[in-house]
Parts: sequence; structure tokens; C-alpha cells
Amino acid sequence: MENFQRASVKSCVKIYLCTNPEDSVEERRALREDVFPRVREHCRRTHGLEFRVIDPYEGLTPQEVLDPRAQQVTLQLLEECRKNSAGPFLVALVGGQYGRACLPTEVEVSEFQEVLRTGQRMGICTQVLERWYQRDENIIPPSFCLLGHQHHDEVTPAGNQRKPHTSLSIDSVLQDSSNERLSQLCDHFLPSLVTSHKLLVYTSTSTYELPQGYTAEMRRWYIEGLCQQLHADLLSLIDSTVTGKPAHLDDALSQELVQQTDLCQIYSSLYRIECAEVEHVKAYLQEKDTKYPLILIGGPCTGKTVLLAHCAQQVRTWFDGQDPVVVIYFINDRNSTVEKLLESLCYQLAKSYNLPHHHCPLHISHLKEDFIRLLATVSSSPHPLVLILDGLDQMPGADRAQSVWWLPVSLPVNVKLLISTAPKKSGTLKALRALYPKSSLFVEVGPKTSRDCSRMLVDLMVSCGRRITSGQQMYVNQALRECSLPLYVQLLHRQLCTWRSESDVTENSLTKGIHNNIRQFMAQLEQKHGKKLVSKAMCYLTLAKSGITEAELTDILSCDDDVLSQYLPLRKAVPYRFRVPEAIVEKMLQDLRGFLTTQNVCGFQVLFWPSRHFPLVIRKLYLCSAEVVRDIHSALADYFSGQWSYGRTKPVLNSWDRVMQPEPTSTSPTKIYVDRQIPGQPWVFDSSSSEQVGFNVRKILELPFHLKASGRLEELSRDVIMSPGFHQSMLNAGRLEELVCELEESSMFISSQELELLASIVRDASCLLRDSPTYLTTVMQAKLFPFLGVLPGLEGYAKQIYQEGVRSHGVNVVRSPVAEVPSAHWALPELTATPVREVLDTQGNTAVMLLFDGSVWTWNENVTGGCKPLHLSDFKISSVKSWGHFLMLSTCCNKTFLYNLKTLSCVCEINVHKFVPSSPTEPNVALPIQGFVLFGSKMILWYKDANYLWMFDVTTGVRIAQLQCHHTVTSVSTSINGQFIFCGQDKGTVSIFNIRNKCHLATRRHSGVSIMSILHCEDDDLMVCVNRFGHVFVWDIETITDPQLRQKCCNAEDQEEVLNTEHSLENNTLLVCKRSQIALWDTREWTLDDQFNAPQGRTFIQAVLAKDGLLIIACLENCPFLLVWKRTTGQCILSLDIGHTQALKILKIGSTLSVVTTNGVVTNWDLDLIWGASMVAKARARVENLVVESTGQRFYTSDGTELVWKWDALSSRAEGCFLHDGWVETFAVSTDCERLVSASSEDIYVWQTTTGENLHRIRSAGVCDLLITPNCNFAVSLCKSNLSPVWKLGTGHVVCNVHLYLRNAVISPESTFILGLYNCDLLAVSLWSGCISKRFSCSGQSEVIAFQPLLDHTDYVVLITISGSLYTWNVTEETVCKHVRLPSALLIKPELFQVSMDGCYAVLSTAGATINILDTLNGKLCSLQAEGHVLMVCLDITGCYVIFICDVDNPGGCTCSLHSRPILNAVRVSDGKNVGRFYLCKSPSALSLAEDLCAYVGFEDGSVGVYAITDATESSVMVGRCLRSMGRGMSCLCEEPQRWSPLAKPSITWMNSAT
Repeated sequence: MENFQRASVKSCVKIYLCTNPEDSVEERRALREDVFPRVREHCRRTHGLEFRVIDPYEGLTPQEVLDPRAQQVTLQLLEECRKNSAGPFLVALVGGQYGRACLPTEVEVSEFQEVLRTGQRMGICTQVLERWYQRDENIIPPSFCLLGHQHHDEVTPAGNQRKPHTSLSIDSVLQDSSNERLSQLCDHFLPSLVTSHKLLVYTSTSTYELPQGYTAEMRRWYIEGLCQQLHADLLSLIDSTVTGKPAHLDDALSQELVQQTDLCQIYSSLYRIECAEVEHVKAYLQEKDTKYPLILIGGPCTGKTVLLAHCAQQVRTWFDGQDPVVVIYFINDRNSTVEKLLESLCYQLAKSYNLPHHHCPLHISHLKEDFIRLLATVSSSPHPLVLILDGLDQMPGADRAQSVWWLPVSLPVNVKLLISTAPKKSGTLKALRALYPKSSLFVEVGPKTSRDCSRMLVDLMVSCGRRITSGQQMYVNQALRECSLPLYVQLLHRQLCTWRSESDVTENSLTKGIHNNIRQFMAQLEQKHGKKLVSKAMCYLTLAKSGITEAELTDILSCDDDVLSQYLPLRKAVPYRFRVPEAIVEKMLQDLRGFLTTQNVCGFQVLFWPSRHFPLVIRKLYLCSAEVVRDIHSALADYFSGQWSYGRTKPVLNSWDRVMQPEPTSTSPTKIYVDRQIPGQPWVFDSSSSEQVGFNVRKILELPFHLKASGRLEELSRDVIMSPGFHQSMLNAGRLEELVCELEESSMFISSQELELLASIVRDASCLLRDSPTYLTTVMQAKLFPFLGVLPGLEGYAKQIYQEGVRSHGVNVVRSPVAEVPSAHWALPELTATPVREVLDTQGNTAVMLLFDGSVWTWNENVTGGCKPLHLSDFKISSVKSWGHFLMLSTCCNKTFLYNLKTLSCVCEINVHKFVPSSPTEPNVALPIQGFVLFGSKMILWYKDANYLWMFDVTTGVRIAQLQCHHTVTSVSTSINGQFIFCGQDKGTVSIFNIRNKCHLATRRHSGVSIMSILHCEDDDLMVCVNRFGHVFVWDIETITDPQLRQKCCNAEDQEEVLNTEHSLENNTLLVCKRSQIALWDTREWTLDDQFNAPQGRTFIQAVLAKDGLLIIACLENCPFLLVWKRTTGQCILSLDIGHTQALKILKIGSTLSVVTTNGVVTNWDLDLIWGASMVAKARARVENLVVESTGQRFYTSDGTELVWKWDALSSRAEGCFLHDGWVETFAVSTDCERLVSASSEDIYVWQTTTGENLHRIRSAGVCDLLITPNCNFAVSLCKSNLSPVWKLGTGHVVCNVHLYLRNAVISPESTFILGLYNCDLLAVSLWSGCISKRFSCSGQSEVIAFQPLLDHTDYVVLITISGSLYTWNVTEETVCKHVRLPSALLIKPELFQVSMDGCYAVLSTAGATINILDTLNGKLCSLQAEGHVLMVCLDITGCYVIFICDVDNPGGCTCSLHSRPILNAVRVSDGKNVGRFYLCKSPSALSLAEDLCAYVGFEDGSVGVYAITDATESSVMVGRCLRSMGRGMSCLCEEPQRWSPLAKPSITWMNSAT
């Protein structure tokens, strides 16, 4: 912590309104209602500041205005504004009256006596003054104090009668001089002040003195002019004095660093009693060799926190010239966790010593490693480190048990550690003593002496100009002896300030105890400011999550009907706009100074209690029921959600009639609607006058907390958790980790699937969003949109994301492919570095892991942290077996326990130690338990290599019976009704037992191979046995005592052993997984339904069924991902990454797919998301060719197989595919979108695109390219070795043949010529004759390498030669124009050459990250710099945009899909501005740009994405269609694309001859 001086953060423009209350009522009202709200909104949006106006006379009665004490308070309010305003602090309205004078509240004794003597000499009776003033010896110096009376007597000459009067007639005495003083003020004082300080002045001359009078209309004009001028002046003054927005900082760690620094200054300012423990700390810090930390021990209110904060400020003075680094952290029980503490400490250390810091969230074990590493690193620095941790015992309950394990066992040199903790709470001190058994550095912070407290009390009294008389001192001393805590002294000081020398003080006058004193202090506040104001204000201050600002407190109190009703005007019409006076709240806060202070939270000064005892007492006083707490949270939620903002009125009951009536009346309170003038609460502040976009950090901190606490979960989900504005604001505020935690925690009780998906996406994209939060819309479009079909609850969120993306980004998705299925990861703590030996699946969403060290861990995604150890005394577990939600735990000392995972308790110990059989090979070693089953209160258990079953009573753990089998037991299952046991054995034997009477019913043998699993089909009275080789035997058990073999399904040659089986009752499927093959059996007919082979060179480990058997998911040996097959097509559609370790087991827990790896990492996928990803169609292989229809509604792709795919541009599914006999070489689509022409190695196919009908199948070999004329009448089949026929598209009849093979051939826009390259020339071949009609030849050795016809000028072709010369050729007139000669160093790439339709721009080539573009009109060569190596590029036909795909700049080497895959960019050619970029998250293989400026990207995995260039208006139609179709879902997710088959035989045969 580099500097402990508290930063002078001023987050509020606080203005004191100085006026004469008697002649400025209308002006002040107009300013409050019209001007100040607009100025406040300007401050919030433009500067991120609060705005308050303190009108000291607002809300006061005429009697209160004349109270001299009120005049004294106004000076305090003015000083408060002067010191704490972030801008101007004073607005003065000078009218035509000087105002009334007031008597002084205090007069020193000598002065008062002189007044009395002077009055007597003048013959004035002074008895009234003697009654008004009373001597008080408690004031320094002793003075006469003005007493408080409702009525004062009139001062009269001696002998005259005195009459009661409601005001001071001294005003009449001073009235004569008031005009003179007003003239002096206006003519001399104010002009000189304005001139010297350059103040803004608004003047207006009224006709108040004219004979015709000052009319209401004139005053209205004056007030309107005043409001306009003052509004303009205030904005100008604020904009000129406020240099910038308050520092909200970049991330939560930076914000917390500032907050901790601020807390240190706050607590150190409370150090008023010298503590002997300071010397202990000083000696410890100055000692050279200290291996252990210094631990301060003290109970509540002993001053540990204040002591450490004071020492933190003094550290620099204790180190001579060494410039130590001080890092301090104050732990609280609300927001602190071990992870958060370690993150903050690592950040502070790295920042203080200029070391690299991890920005990505780390596991707690890695955080500990970083912390220890940083301590070792800084120990070699010349700057010693002093690390201070206050309140280690305050760690929340879940972390208390592990609150010290992360501390270093010994400290490096140059590192000092100070820790404070309570002596008994939470066992922290005990844990510290265990961690440092050899340390003697435990110092107890004892109570302060009464003498120290008395000295502190005297200092406090003197600071406020008061003292205690000798008679009162004895009672004070007695109280301090009974309680000598600093907080008690502060409370005692407040009580003593109310004493006067004539007060009757006894031993009962002083309240004992801290909490009782706080209650008394609250009672005094209630008496002074009103109970409703004080009680509600205390509630709001206490329940706010991070505190509330002074301006927010006034707003919230104004929204409170109980409080506002106290200030409604009596017997007057209630204004339409009305709120609680700012001055009323400010005066209450003035009285709370010392106990209530401000701290810096994200750039705002919020009110908070330094002592935790005030919130404790306030909860007992005012928050005594859950209903009250919920109502307060709800009111705070209403405010921060902006429910009463923007002029929305809130009803309030006006009962002033009842207040004024002496007797109760039957009149009911009137409901009136009042605009409380509450500012808006948008997530983002948009300001036209500011380049920066501000975010509402107060809303993001408070609103979710209060909605959750008030039980408004639906509103929390709709308006916050699923609001893109909330997500964007959290990211902008640098609170990415908090956003993820908020989403994950909220998913426990609302919209679990949706929020888990959002949390996973944000977490996976943290590497990008942390530095570039504005890319949230891009990330969501790439990773969320593919799953809207299975999660329709995200439709509203997605539409908001899309609309914001269109508004703020130039590239947005139209059709989003699946980048990856989001996943969540959990890992065992670092403390358990042992690999996992076995994983068991159980009921209740829990997985059990047995480690090689004998420890057992359970994992449940609904438990904080995921993984928890299973504690069973100090036993070491040797084996674990599961059944339902029960575990059978066998220990290394031959004890066996039954454990219930639901209750997390041991049910009983199973008494098997007397009967445990020994291993045949090792007589002293017991056989391990093979498995168990439960039914009611009974349990069946069997051992490995044993030929019997044991039955136990679960309630007692006593063995009931033993069931003898013929051979070694290999598997056991029970009937569905729990009546029978089926026992599989070696040698293909199955025995059936009756559980109730414990008798043997039948035994059958069907093969010589051991039984692996047994299934009971109760509906069909079948018993199905699967042996070790996967052979299936179906037995009819209608007669249970005489089973009959119904069917035998086996292959004698298949001797590969089964890995696992799974039976799906929903779709009648039995899965049998072997190393090389997965077999699926239809359990209705007991036939082999399908088989899936392992990829070449790979072997299966396990396979499971998902989504009613429609998906097959398998893990393979030495493979870092899972494979997902679609059962209906047999296509492997997905791969799920599990990291770089081996999968140990796949688990299906509810709707979650989980994989546990050997290193204890659990990875989860939502099965619905896997299903949704499987429904997003893709081709079988990489997209090689992509053609878009002229309408832009559909497109076609080929993938190098026998298929051409037809796609809808918006749908996630393929409409169909055209099947060919042979691999497709090329294809083309007619401009009218009616015909698709494709070519395989042997045939040409003509298809009707709408119906999929194969119109013609033409036998023609060797076709390498297909062209269709723009008028859709003819097609050209280009062949390298044969004639290239020109034929009619409708009939297939050949019109002519082209004898030459033309490279890069195209058809001219008017369907007249075939343009193509031959040798070194560009030829124009007639479509009618096949003969060469025109030729462009280059002189010399040059040759044409690229060309393109111009669509806007159909007779012209732009071409470029190998020498770099650019020409335009008029094909019709055969004229040539040479435009430019390109530099010889420029490497032209013919395959990239593209020209706009008007010929103004041409893309020439790419070189690394550079795209070379030629401006043909100006003859200028332009170079566009991409972020990385350019892979593909397309020029818009209008020449406005260049679309390209390039590698991403990834200096950090991040392996996520965002940073490791290319990005799509759109650049405006005219100015070179990058208007948008989109992270593709996959490897592209093809790029095409449609006329509506939609980019079509084909990917290596066979999928296609469509992206609109929303910077251009041409894409608006496609964007609108995308928005309207969003969230419609899929009508039938199981429906596969249509397959259109070709004609069985060629319908047309062309006779080809050699060229």
C-alpha cells in the first residue's frame, strides 16, 4: 500500500443555497423542482457525480427559522459544503430584504455581565435576559447559554408592563439599520467579492417599488429567467471545475485496494489512546530474523483494528531509510472469503513490487502457490514487506475451518506478518497455535486503563469546547472503571455534552454498557429529528450491501411514505413534486459524525459504520422481524431499480386534517400522488457531451442483493440476472468474477440451466472480456445463440444482446454454428495430490471418488466448491461400493460401514469381521467386498471370488442368512418389486433366490462364460443375462422356479470382453461397450440394432446413452475428449474437451453429463446443450465449396463427399442434401435459384432446387468446373482433357463445344462470351459457336494472370499482367486502356484478385497481415493492416467493404477458442476503418460474400456460419429476419434433413472426343 494518506475523493457536488427565507419562497421552490433535478442528472451522466443542494430553511417552520440554534447549524452546513463539494459549493440569492437578526446562543460570562450593567445604566430592565440566559460552567470558557422557550417576553423600559410575544422585538430595533446594511452588502461587499473571485452573477430589476405593484405575472417571468440562467451557469461551472469522472478503476481488485487504503485511514483516525502493544509491534518489525508472524489477540471492542491501522501508518517511521511496503487487509464477515483474500493479497503484492499478476481466475490451491511464491520473491527486494491481516476470525462460516491452511509455515527474510484474531471465536487462535507451535509471538491486547480513557474523554470534551465539573467527575470516573473501552468513551462523550453545570447528576445519570449507550443515543436522535426519520434512516444505512451515499439516503427517505408524510405542508395543497428536505437529512448526519463515516467504494463516498456494534443494536431496535427486514430490502430494491424515477408518482396518505383537529373526526386520510424527484437508474449512463460511457456502479452493487434479500426472485431473474445491461455494467466495472459468481449462485433457485450456461460462457471468455468488455455481445452471439432452440427462456436476453450488437458492432451473426458446448470444471484441492483410483455413480446428483491414499471425496454441483471430503473418523478406506444413495466403506483395518449420502452420516457398522473370508493366495488378507444391494431394512453383500451371498439387517448390522451359490458370484441384481435376487456366476450360471423366505428357487446354465450383468424386464417376465463377451441370453421367468431360455444372441468368434453395459427402458435399447465396438440391442425383439466402431487406432473405455438413446457418448483411451455420435445418422457430430488427462469414468447425473479424470478434475456438460448442439446441422467433412443464392435466403455447400447440402440462411438445420453416385467435383446454382448443376467424376446432375428432383443425369466424364449463364438458359461444362460443351439447361442438349480449356473461366454479364485464360492470353469465346471471338494478348514476355468483368460496365474487363500492368479491355470494341504499373516488389496473387462492380477498387494480394488494395481512379495503392496473418479475403461488389479472415493476435498464448481461432473482420475501404470483428471460435475453410453484405463462412468441421455487416444498410433486411426468427426453436429436433436421390441411370449421354 503505497500511500496511507486518504485520497480526497469527492463524489458529490454539494451546494449550499444561501437565501433570505422570507422573500425567496417561490424562487427556492422553482429551483428545487425544475433546475436542481436536471443539474443532478447532468452530473450523473456526464461526470459520474452526485449532486445535492442544502437549503437550510427547507422544511422549517417560521418559529424554527428564527431559532438562534438553527442559525448556528447553517454555518456548519455551509462549511460541510465548502469542504466536501467536488465543484461549486455556494449559490446565493440576494433579494430586497436583509433578514432578521438573532440573539447569540452563548455569551461569555464577562461579556454577559457587561451587558447587564450597561442595561441597568440605560434604565432597561434585564430580568428577561436573566431568565433567557443561564450560566453554564461546563462550557469553555464559562458562558451564559440561551434557554429554549416557545415564547419570549418583550424587553421594555424599566417600570413598564411586560407582554408575551411570539418573536423578538429586537428585530424592530434593528429594522432601521437593515436597509443600510443591505445597501452596504449589495453596493460594496458583493461587487468586490464577485470581482476578486470571478463569480457568476445573475441580476434582474423588478418593479416591486413601482406604484402599479409587483404582479404575479412579473414574478413568474423573473423566476423563469432565474431558473434558465442558473441552470446554464451551474452546468458551465461544474463542467469547468470538475476535471474528470471519479476513478471507478479498472477492476474489482483495484477498487478493493483503494477501499482497503481508505479503511486504514478511517480506523487510524480513531486511534486516541496510546497502547503499549504498539511497542511490541515496533520491536517485532525492527527485529531482523523472524520466522513467524506476530499475532494480536483481543476480544470485541479492544481496539485491535484501530491498533493495526495506526501501526500501518507508523511503519515508515520505524524503518530507517528502507522504504517498506505495507499491505493491509481488513476481513469482514459479509464479503470476505479465502479466495477473495488471497486474490487481493497477490494483487497488492504484485502491484507494490511491479511483478506480473494473473488476471485469469485461479483455483484456491493455485492462489496459495502464487501467494507463497510472491512472498519468496519480494524477500530479496530492498524494500521490506509488512503484511497486516485484521480479523482473521471474521472469515465467514464456510471458510473458518480452513482459514489458516494457506498461511506460510515460516516467513522469508524481509517479510513481516501481523495478524489479529479473537481469543475464542471460530477456533482460529487454536489453529494458529497449531500452525506455529514453536512461536512465542502471541500478544494479548488488554483493556485500556480508566486513566487512559479519562484522558481521551477530556480531549474529546475540549475539542467541542466543553468540560466536566468536579462534582460530575466522580460519576464519570466510576463509569470508566466499569467499562474502559474506547467506543464507550465516545458514547459517554455524547452524553456528557448534554450536561450543564446546574444538571442534577447522580450515579444513575450515566448509562452503562456500550449497547445501552447506543440505544440512548438513538433515542436522543429520535427526540431531535423525529422517530420515523431516524428509525428508517438507520435501517437503510444498516441493510445496504456496500453502504449508501448521502444523496441516495435522501432519495430513499423521500420514497418512504412514513417519512415523507411528516414533512407534507399542513392545511396547504401538497405540491406535485415533493421530497424530504436535504437539510433535514444533513442535520441528522451531522449528529452522527464520529459514529457514522464515509468510505470509498468504487469512487463513491458511502456511509458506513466503523463499529459493528451500531448495526447490532439497530437490528435489535428497528429490524426486529423478518417482515420489517424484507420491507426495507424491498424499498432499497425499488430505489435502485428506478421504480419511482422519471416523474413516476407514488401515492401517499395525507392525514394532516387529523393532525390539526383537536378531536378525532370521521375524515379519512387522502391519497395523493407525489413525484419524489428520484433520479433514473439505467445500467449505463449515455451522455452526448461525454466521449466515455459511464456505468451505474451503485446499481450493480446494490440491486441484485436487495432483490434477493426481499424475495423478489422473478424480478431478480427478469430485470437483473438475465439483463444484458447488468452483465455489461459488471464487466465494465471490472467485476467479471463477481458476475460469474452471481450467475452461478442465482442458478441454484431460478432458471438454473439458463444461468449456468451464461455463467459458463462468461467464465470461458474471461480472457477476452476482462480487457475488452464491449465484446460481450459478440461472445454471446458466438456461444449462446446456437442453444436458443433448447433454452427458449433466453430468447428475450438474446434479442437484447442482438439489438445492442447491431447498434454498437459492425459485424453480427445471422446463423451461428456451434463453437463448443460450454462446460464447468471442478478440481480436488491441492491438499490431495493423489490420483483417483475409482469413481462410483450414486443417486442424488453425487459422485464418489476413492483416491490411492485411501481418502474418499464426494462431488455435487449444488454444493459450494463442488468437492468435499467424506470424513469417517481417522479410518483409511480400502474400497468403496455404492447402491442408490448408500456407500459401503471398507477400511484397511477390516471394518465395514454403511454410509448415507443424503444425511452425510454413518448408518451402522456391518459386523462382518468374524465372517470375512480370506484370500486363497494370501491367508491373512481378507477378500474385498464385490458389491451390495439394499431392499427395505435388509442388505445383500458378496465378496470377490466367493460363491455365496450374505444377508444383513441394516438397523443392527447383524448377519441374518447366507445364500449358497454353485460358482463364484460375479454379479447380483434384484427384481423390480424387490422380491427376488438374480445371482450371476462363473461358467454362465444364474441362480434365483426368494428374499423373503431366503430360499433357492432355480439355477440355470447357458454358457461357460461368467455373467457380467443381469436385467429384469418385469412387464415381459424376462431375465436377460449378458456374459463377459457380450453375448445376450433371454430367459422366460413367468414360472420363476422353472426359467426357460427364449432367445440366444451370440457370436462364437467374438471373444472381446465387455467394458460396460447400459439399459434404456425409455427407448428399449441395451448398450454393450467393448474396446473396439459399441453394440446396440433392441430389447423389444432382441435383435442387434446398430454397431459403432472405434476410430482407427483408438479403443473405447466406456460408452453411455443420452437423450432417450438418440445420442451415444464414449470416451477413448489416451484421448483428451469425448466423442458424441448421433444414433439416427451414425455421424460423429461433437467432441467434448476434457483437458489433457485421461478420462476415468463418464457419469450421468440428472440432466448433466460428468467426466472424472485421473487427476480428480470433474467436467460437466448440460445434456440439453449437447442435444441442442447435435441438432445444429453440419456436413460430414470440411466445407470445400460454398455458393449463395442471389436472393440470399439459401446457400449450398459441398464437402468432398457424394453430397451437396442445401441450407437455409437463418435456420440451424439443413433443408436437405443432394445425393450423387460418386464424389462431387464441382457445382453451380442458377441466378434464378431454380436449378442446381453438379458434377461427379462420371456424370453431370441437374436438380430442381425447390423439390430436390433430379431432372437430368448426363453422362460426361472429366468435368472440372461448371458455369451457368446469367440468363439461366445455358450451362458450360469445362473439361481439361475433353471438349467443353455448351448446353441448354432445360433439355441438356449441346449447343456447341469449346475446344480449348480456359482457366479461371467466367461468363460475361450479358451471357455472350466465355472469358478465360489460355496460355498467356485472355480469350472471349462465343457461347453460340464455341469459337474464339476476341483475344487480348500482351506484347513481349508478359502474360495475363487475372481478370474480372465489370458488372456496371458489361463490355469491360479489368485484367492484370504478370509484369504488374493493370488494363481495362472493351471486349465489344476491342479497345485497351492501361491504367497503372504496379511496383515490381508487389507479389500479385491471381486467386485473390477481385474488382468492384464499378472498377474503382481492386484487391490485389495479401502478404502476412497486409491486404493490398488498388484505388484505380486515383492510381493509389493502399495497404490494410490486419491483426494477424490473413487467411481469406473478399471484396464487396460495390467496393465499399473488404471482408477478411485473419489469425488473432495472441501474445499471451491463450488456448481458448476465442484467442486460438481466426476472426472475421469488416473494413470500410474509403477510410480504412475496421467497422467490426467477430470471433469465429472455429477453423474456417471457405468464405463467400453475398450482395446483401452477409459473409458466409464454411468451417473445417462441416458447419457454416452467416454474418451480417451491420455497418451497411444492405444487411438490414437479413438482420430483421434474424431478429424475428430468433427463439422460434425447432419444430422437430429429431427430424433429419431430406435426402434427394439421383436418377438410377444417366438420362442423357454426350459423345466426347479428344481435343
